[in-house]
Amino acid sequence: MTTISTLPPAKAAFVDLSEHCVRCRDCRPNPKPGDTKPECQEAAKLYRAWFDLWREEVRS
Repeated sequence: MTTISTLPPAKAAFVDLSEHCVRCRDCRPNPKPGDTKPECQEAAKLYRAWFDLWREEVRS
């Protein structure tokens, strides 16, 4: 069985990002067309962390 502690860093960061987005009230889609919401800063930070790790993993 794979747990988050045994995942490679990029995959663990992606799990962190996805779990945040599922639980975060600001990350959930707004069903009303035309309504705009500001970007969730925590999700943006987690995305950048994941992307940096993923890019390093792909390049190596």
